[in-house]
Amino acid sequence: MIELLDSVGKGFGSFVKDGQYLMLFMTALLLLWLTENQNKKDFRVFSLIMLFLLLCPLTAKALAFYQTGFYGFEDMWELLPVTAVLSYGLVAAFFKMQEAMAWQYGRWKAAASKKKSVFREILAGAILTALLFLCGTLSPGKTMTEGYHGGSFLPDGAGEALGKLQIQEDVPVFLVAPDEIVAWARIYSGNILLPYGRDMTEPELSAFTYDIYGADLQELHDWVNGSLPAPDEPGTARMQSEILLSGCASNGYDYLIFSWERMQEEALPEALENQKEYVLFAQTDKYAVYKLQD
Repeated sequence: MIELLDSVGKGFGSFVKDGQYLMLFMTALLLLWLTENQNKKDFRVFSLIMLFLLLCPLTAKALAFYQTGFYGFEDMWELLPVTAVLSYGLVAAFFKMQEAMAWQYGRWKAAASKKKSVFREILAGAILTALLFLCGTLSPGKTMTEGYHGGSFLPDGAGEALGKLQIQEDVPVFLVAPDEIVAWARIYSGNILLPYGRDMTEPELSAFTYDIYGADLQELHDWVNGSLPAPDEPGTARMQSEILLSGCASNGYDYLIFSWERMQEEALPEALENQKEYVLFAQTDKYAVYKLQD
């Protein structure tokens, strides 16, 4: 039950962040529920039912299981008719505010001037517009933090490592690197070729498809990321890395990138020292870059 509540909370948080309008949607829904106008009754009932299903951990888990792997929990909030309810609710609120501002001394003001009526409309519209803006983000776009640099908006670690590669125009280079580098490699340069795509690092991209990678590429991916189970014997673990390094050279992979955490392991540095195909080409604060010898 705790895990279910946690998943609901994460999805709820993903929906309301970055200028979403879930709280204003709830307010508009409440206004439409309390108003005397019975128009859109079915619309409001559907919204309340879906809101309950999304907030209840058991039903939210069932909906998450039903949808395909392409979508996360936060995507299910699109089942709520947010935009339509907001529009309808704000229009209803606009006329309610007009009525409230036109009411004086317990009776309708019969001789209200046209100028005052226009002023009330402008004031009500300005208040609701300000409310709409205050419920979202006031920044013109996502703010890039110090974790990004340059015009390419790559994370510092990935950008520095990829910047060490010698990439010539119209000459592709083959790269094997950890997932956090692979995710940005093709964005950095279209001349970088990879042995596998992002559907290897993000399984949801290939959900419900028949395309799968071979065991050799899966082993290569796990090895460069440090998630491949290593043999208990140091000599056997070193031999495992040497075999994979030899396979990379045979396939013509020009560059290998390893994190410094991987370089602290005993087997990998020894294997790199024993083999003759790759040499240390460059280093950054987070990664070591090896290049295939000509």
